[in-house]
Amino acid sequence: MLLPKKNEARGDRTVQGQAIRDGELFVEYTDKPLSGWGGLAVFFEFVEQTGFFRLLEQVFPEKKTSPNFVSSGDIVKVLFATVLVGGNRFAHVERVREDQVIQNLIGAARMGSADTVRRLFLGLTRGESQTIYESLHTFSTKLLFDHVQEDVLDLDSTILERYGRQEGVAKGYHTSRAGQLSHHPLLGMFARSKHIVHLWLRGGGASTMRGAKEFVDELMARLPAGFRITAVRADSGFFTEEYLRAFEGKSLHYIMPIRMHPPMKRAAAAVPQTAWQRLDEEHEVADMLHHAPNWAHPRRVLFVRREIHSDEKDHLFDVPQYEFSALVTSLPWPAEACVQFYDQRGECENTIKEFKAEYGARGFCLNSFHATEAVFRLIATLFNLISEFKRVVLKDTARTLGTIRNGLFVVGAMLGRRARQLILRLALDHQGRSRLELLLDRIRTASYSTAAQFISTA
Repeated sequence: MLLPKKNEARGDRTVQGQAIRDGELFVEYTDKPLSGWGGLAVFFEFVEQTGFFRLLEQVFPEKKTSPNFVSSGDIVKVLFATVLVGGNRFAHVERVREDQVIQNLIGAARMGSADTVRRLFLGLTRGESQTIYESLHTFSTKLLFDHVQEDVLDLDSTILERYGRQEGVAKGYHTSRAGQLSHHPLLGMFARSKHIVHLWLRGGGASTMRGAKEFVDELMARLPAGFRITAVRADSGFFTEEYLRAFEGKSLHYIMPIRMHPPMKRAAAAVPQTAWQRLDEEHEVADMLHHAPNWAHPRRVLFVRREIHSDEKDHLFDVPQYEFSALVTSLPWPAEACVQFYDQRGECENTIKEFKAEYGARGFCLNSFHATEAVFRLIATLFNLISEFKRVVLKDTARTLGTIRNGLFVVGAMLGRRARQLILRLALDHQGRSRLELLLDRIRTASYSTAAQFISTA
C-alpha cells in the first residue's frame, strides 16, 4: 500500500519519499551514484597493474579531433565492462554507459555510446586491426609464458550464427543447422592454461581444412623460443594430409580422428581378431601401422570398435556387429593412454562454449568483416586476461566467467567522498570484506616483470 508522500528535512536537503507495506518501509531517494557491479573493481585493478591499459593507448590509433572525443582506450574499457556484465551485442553498451560507478572504477574519462564503440572498429583499416591484434595478443600470452613452458594445443572450429548480410556471412556446411548463415572461425587453444593462442574469423562457407598450413605456421611463429607444445589434438575436420604434414614438418606430436569413409571402414573390419585388446567394458582397440592411398607414408592408427547390441532376433547365427572409429597419431604412448588423452579433448568444447556464451563472442557483429574480426579477437584477449586473473588472483582456473560474475562482480556499490578523496563503498559483510582485501593483496604483490618489459619496448 502506498501512503501519501511526505517531506523529511535532511540538513539543507529535503528528501521526498513514500511508505510501502502499510508504513513498515519508507522509500527515500539519493542522488549519489549507485551500481550493482562494484566487484568489477578487482578485475580492472588487476588489468591496470599488468600494464595492459597503458599498452592500449600505444597501439590503438586516435583519429578523432573533437575536443569532446572519447579515447580509444576508454572505448575498449567500456566494451570489456559490457562483456563482463553479460552483454553480447553492441546495444548492450548502454547498460554501462550511464553507470558512474563503473566509469570511475574502470578509470574512463568518458563513456562512449554503442555507436561510438561501433565507429571505433569500423574506422580501423585491415592493417591497423592486424597490428593491434598482434600487440595485444603478444602481451597477454607473455603473461602466460612467464610461468608456463609447455602445454597441449587443441585445434577446433565453431559456428557463429548470423541473421543479416554482413561481409563473410554465408551458408555453412555444418550439420547442426543446415543452410544457417554464419561465420566459421578457427581457434587454437592451450588445454591446461585455458588460453586462446590464435584464431581466425572465416567466412561461413569455409571448410575446416582451408588455410591449414598457414594457420599452424602463424600459431607457431607467435610462440616464444623455448616454449614446447607437447601434443596437438584436433577433431576429424582437421584430418587432411596437409595438416598431418604440417605437424610432422614441425616435429609436433598429434592425435586426431580419421573420417570413417568406406575404405577406412573396410580397413578396420579387416583387422585380425588377435590384434584387438580390451579398452574398457564397451570398447576394444587395435594398434596398427596403416598406409592409406593418399598418405605420404605409413602412420600409426588406433582402430576402436564397440559392439552393437540389438534386440532383434532375425539372424540364423549370432554374429556380433561393431561400430568402428579410428585415431591417427604420432604419440609414442601405449594405445590405451593415447585414447584416454584424446578423450580429454572434450574440455576444449567447454572453452569454446564459454567463449561464445559468457563472453558474447557470437555477437558484436558489424557489416565490415575485418571490423568484426577485430572485435572478435579483442574479446579473445579479454578471455586470456580473465584466465590470468583466475590463476593469479582467484587461484582457481576452473571457474567460468558466469560463476565469477555472480560470485564476485555483482556487488552493490556507491560513490562518495571524504574531503576531496573519491571513495568506492561496497556493500559487503565482514566475510566478504576479508575476501576482497585478500584478492586486492594478491594483485598488489603479484609480479608483472615480463609485461612491464614488453610495455617499455612496445
